[in-house]
Amino acid sequence: MPNAIPCQLPPESRLRDSLPRVDYLDSFEVPSRTPEQDVVAIYAAALGHLPTVFKHLLVVRSHLVKPLGITGVSYGDLARPIDTERSYAVGDKLGRWTLFAKHHKHLDFRVSVFRDARPRIVLSTAVMTHNVFGRAYLATILPFHRFGVAKLLGDASAAGRI
Repeated sequence: MPNAIPCQLPPESRLRDSLPRVDYLDSFEVPSRTPEQDVVAIYAAALGHLPTVFKHLLVVRSHLVKPLGITGVSYGDLARPIDTERSYAVGDKLGRWTLFAKHHKHLDFRVSVFRDARPRIVLSTAVMTHNVFGRAYLATILPFHRFGVAKLLGDASAAGRI
């Protein structure tokens, strides 16, 4: 069963430049068995198949951060499949997230899907915090984030979706 392993952000990635400042950056990789697959399909294959427990944790998180003015997500939002047949443009919602940039090998919305010729798929996350609450929130969720991203990417690879 392929596991996602931590790696460096690919040098060709545009993720680092997508924010004025990067306070946190991680990357995980798996081998790619689908070299012709579009990055939107890769994103949907990895992040569009949340285990039920992940969905429940995200809904609980939404309730906890709502008093802080942070927009949350409902279980219905998380259960809605990502349409991989449509063509997305910058500014569109891809699942729950806004698409900030789209490049030939790189889908960048502060979570980045990158495929290179090795062949591998790299899922990276860049975060910029704005205040002490943002830094505290980031410190709280990082263990869950690291585990969750590695699990989702590894599961997608093991299931043959990517």
